[in-house]
Amino acid sequence: MVYYSDGRKEARLDRASLRALANLISDAFIEHDNWKRVIADTARRKRGLYALFYFISSIINRYGHIVVSVYEGRVVAYTTFMENSDHAQVNFCRVLRCGALPWALSFILTLRPRELAAMQEFNTSIEAYYARQNIDPGGLHLYTTAIEPSLKGRGIMKSSFAYAEECFRAAKFSSYMLETTDPTNIPVYEHFGLELTGQETMARTDRSVWFFKKALV
Repeated sequence: MVYYSDGRKEARLDRASLRALANLISDAFIEHDNWKRVIADTARRKRGLYALFYFISSIINRYGHIVVSVYEGRVVAYTTFMENSDHAQVNFCRVLRCGALPWALSFILTLRPRELAAMQEFNTSIEAYYARQNIDPGGLHLYTTAIEPSLKGRGIMKSSFAYAEECFRAAKFSSYMLETTDPTNIPVYEHFGLELTGQETMARTDRSVWFFKKALV
């Protein structure tokens, strides 16, 4: 389901909107320190991130939820979620069903073996943390969020989170959770009312992943 902050709803985004989503989110992550460590070259990092977020968002578009922020009549931000009760999440079969295989392959082929290993360290850290937790079966997992850089600091994302929470409460979801590797996001999420629930150090690195959760009931 797609929720627009101006009150509209639709079943799915069209392909042009998916491309816009992947482009905005890849731009938001391109200067992220974690990704700069994984892929040093900027142009290759952009290609890889675009492919990654396109194939993931294609699956979320069909099986999850997307909140679209509208500001002064145009789309300026996206936030994507999957339901915790959906144990399939992002998998190979869904990549095929959504026609996203070319983008998944493009992402993999963008990375060198060392970079793939760094990606695996990130995924392993997240899986290790959640394996120790009692995951709320009635909750959601926030996958990605991004806003046009020029509009940061205007309260748009805080309003977008509040709108998403309103929609998800109405749909009877009980919580949502997320993780970040960017420590500058910690006070932002706390300002949005999320609780810092844990921290995991990535294997063989000095980097950490921080985990947040917010109850909706």
